[in-house]
Amino acid sequence: MSIVAGRFAGRAVIVVGGASGIGAATVSRLRAEGARVWIADRVEPDGGDTLFIRGDITSSDDVDRAIETVEATAPLDVLVNCAGLPAPGTAAETDDPTWQRLIDVNLSGAFRATRAALRVMQPRRSGSIVHVASDAGLVGMAGQAAYCAGKGGLVHFVRAAALDAAPHGVRINCVAPCFVDTPMMRAWIAGQADPVAARADIDAEQPIGRVGQPEEIAAAIAFLASHEANFVTGVALPVDGGVTAR
Repeated sequence: MSIVAGRFAGRAVIVVGGASGIGAATVSRLRAEGARVWIADRVEPDGGDTLFIRGDITSSDDVDRAIETVEATAPLDVLVNCAGLPAPGTAAETDDPTWQRLIDVNLSGAFRATRAALRVMQPRRSGSIVHVASDAGLVGMAGQAAYCAGKGGLVHFVRAAALDAAPHGVRINCVAPCFVDTPMMRAWIAGQADPVAARADIDAEQPIGRVGQPEEIAAAIAFLASHEANFVTGVALPVDGGVTAR
């Protein structure tokens, strides 16, 4: 999807987890379309950013402060939440700390960010929230018990929250990507016994024949966040090269 110049002109956006990967691609995309974008993350983006807010999505205080920082300058129009963690493991293998950490980031973090944004968006009867879920939130995957639980919970949370927010003029959606060529994925591949073979296997598993690019996920996020999607809410949009169509 090509960049739509000016589509977000004059709009204030915060991207949680915007320092790298899909989040960084989303920041670049929305800025190219005219938005003023704040980045909220635990780590500062490469090169620095004047609109960076340090914080952790597992902290309600940090999340609330990030929203307040944006609101002190301009009314928040869009929240994009890209924060997430992977952790392979079956139900029998996963320990309590791993389970709690993934649920806290991937599901409870989305709740905290949504709650904070709704507190300022609903009184204005305007706003859009987009979360990054996963194809693992739509279908089961072996060896991904905690990740599937967190992302599946996120998909259903989006549906329920969207129904609650709709009468107040706020839309809530999520995208559900599969493997995406991000630093996190490349780090996982580098840790395999044969990284070249591992990457080839992942590409071959995708119906389209390759993994996604962060810019492709960012394009879908931009659509859902834009006025072009004004009649779209409660949706989990697969951006997965056909993985969940099997």
